[in-house]
Amino acid sequence: MNLSICPRRVVRGALVVTGAALLLTTLAGCSEDKETMASWSAKGGKDQAVTIGKDLTALSQTSYAGSTDPAIAARCQQVLDDVKAAKAFRTLPDETVRRSWEETLDKMEKATTDCLSNAAAGTGGTHLATLFDIESSYRAFADALGYARQQP
Repeated sequence: MNLSICPRRVVRGALVVTGAALLLTTLAGCSEDKETMASWSAKGGKDQAVTIGKDLTALSQTSYAGSTDPAIAARCQQVLDDVKAAKAFRTLPDETVRRSWEETLDKMEKATTDCLSNAAAGTGGTHLATLFDIESSYRAFADALGYARQQP
């Protein structure tokens, strides 16, 4: 039974982009030390978060089980490079937000490593269940930013 996931991919992509937009609006002032989070955002943190959100969409395009598309490995490698860059970037000043961010990045790193292995074996890219888990972590990260912003 061939179940097309194209409509789901579009919806997931829209959700990720919406999450990234929410992220953009909350990064500037989302900690008790608003200057610190604003500084993190202004010095590239916002760009890192948006890139990772876009990478989720790119990763979802690798989820065709059994696909032998040679572009899968290139997509997965680009996402892995972006994840490594985000991990090497400045540490988030808010501990709760930082933990959520690191969890998202860890899950993406594992998924992209698996994606590269799957692509090399000709068995596709990323599994849908893995994508849902990463998207959930990314949303939790956005929620943590929003919560931190509301704190006095």
